[in-house]
Amino acid sequence: MGLPVIRTSVDHGTAFDIAGKGIVDVRSMIEALRQAAEMSPSLVLQK
Repeated sequence: MGLPVIRTSVDHGTAFDIAGKGIVDVRSMIEALRQAAEMSPSLVLQK
């Protein structure tokens, strides 16, 4: 889309109904992070 930053989002809303109960499923967050890393340009470090 030509944006200067990568933005991904998890597959749910705020999840207030399960917050603090220890019953979350982190797979959606992990996938969002994985996709952001995959879309990011690789860095070339120069000395």
